Amino acid sequence: MPSTSTGRRAEYAELTREAIITAARELFAERGYFATSVNQIAERARVAPATVYAVTGGKHGLIATLVERWSVAPIVAERGALITASRDAREVLRLTAEVVRDMRVEYGDIMRTARSVAPHDEAVAESLRTATRRYRSALDAVADHLHAIGALGVDTALAADVLWFHFGFTGYETLVQENGWPYDRAAAWLAAQAEHALGIRLS
Repeated sequence: MPSTSTGRRAEYAELTREAIITAARELFAERGYFATSVNQIAERARVAPATVYAVTGGKHGLIATLVERWSVAPIVAERGALITASRDAREVLRLTAEVVRDMRVEYGDIMRTARSVAPHDEAVAESLRTATRRYRSALDAVADHLHAIGALGVDTALAADVLWFHFGFTGYETLVQENGWPYDRAAAWLAAQAEHALGIRLS
């Protein structure tokens, strides 16, 4: 069995890592990725700059960690199970709009940071491509489910594109960040528009 001191060291190391990740996330949102230095992250996390590199791999490691956390958030699988359990197409779209809404509330800052940095940094671009594939795959599964329950008025490939148009990166960004809509209003509107665009057949 590990000694008490070993357990405490591991706990301290994890707390240190979380403090660095939190500091980086806050600073990336406040100042932007490129305007944030490792020294600033270290100062906010109350560690030495060398610790930031040793524990997280510096800024590249930090943005990759943040993108990974967003793209594998447990809420996606949890809500996905509810979606695939439903045979009500309108409920499926409502649940889809709501999980995307909740992901935007929780991780929207990370999405914006990654998308702004990706055109200028290949490592970040690759992390974003991986996250985007996961994101699209989740929406593709919604399209497949709507097809399986006989609710689609369009083919499945087009349905996947329509769902990405409404629930991908830009739908909530435009309505909430640019137009100032509340998230709940945006969710209801996007679900209604997707229903129309998909030619949903209600049972």
